[in-house]
Amino acid sequence: MYALKDVNLVVKRGELVAIMGPSGSGKSTLLSIAGTLDKPTEGRVYVSGVDVTDMSEEELALFRSRHIGFVFQSYNLLSNFTALENVMVPMLVSGLYTVEEARERARLLLKLVGLEDRASRFPRQLSGGEQQRVAIARALANDPDLVLMDEPTGNLDVASAARVVSLVKWLNEVYGQTFLVVTHDPEVAKAAGRTLYIRGGRLYETPPSSALTKRLEAELSKYRCSPDLVQVQVKLLELRVRSLKRLLSFGQINRQDFERELASISSRISALEKELKVSPHELGEANA
Repeated sequence: MYALKDVNLVVKRGELVAIMGPSGSGKSTLLSIAGTLDKPTEGRVYVSGVDVTDMSEEELALFRSRHIGFVFQSYNLLSNFTALENVMVPMLVSGLYTVEEARERARLLLKLVGLEDRASRFPRQLSGGEQQRVAIARALANDPDLVLMDEPTGNLDVASAARVVSLVKWLNEVYGQTFLVVTHDPEVAKAAGRTLYIRGGRLYETPPSSALTKRLEAELSKYRCSPDLVQVQVKLLELRVRSLKRLLSFGQINRQDFERELASISSRISALEKELKVSPHELGEANA
């Protein structure tokens, strides 16, 4: 069984692309392959025009550090490092910058995401939204060609999510950063320039009918075509009428309530007759 099937995805430089789909649809696998964390069993993967499919793990690690940024739902910040140090790490790992250069760039990146005054704080001293913005700054550390985001607002409250999404949109529109975002949140997808949908490992330009929707329709047709179940429904209504009559006779409900309930039941019986074209049992004399 394949996690992805016949996927052909092109993300152009400067695009903000969202991919929506339910759990188990292949979103995370697609992101892992796009980020060179996993290799496809068939096909090729290109990032910035470079075929990365047959690279060794060592080559991929270096390529990732210099060309791809990652933002995760759970932030994945190093708990014993400050915000500034977390942003510095990718630069030092890549070998592109000295410690002083990395520190200077990290300060500028934290300022870019509005957290310059949080540089010396540890993750536990930051809110969820602030941690996610640090994660975005870290993803931008090496000026990547592509930033991959996995449910970036999944752990955030509405206000924090709005700030993160607006930051991503601004970075895309003004800074020209390329983003590929997988999400369950239609509000996040709304901010994207293009939204794709994934179901059963396949990508779609428009939302496909889900397997659940198709199954619901099939199951609903069974109910609609079952005279036995109709009779069950009618019998339940008959028993309700009997109960109402008893309550009325003992003075436990007044006639006005009785008549109102009886009218509602009669309406439901009529609906059953019309929908399923069967004759319900007679309700009997309703008058007490």
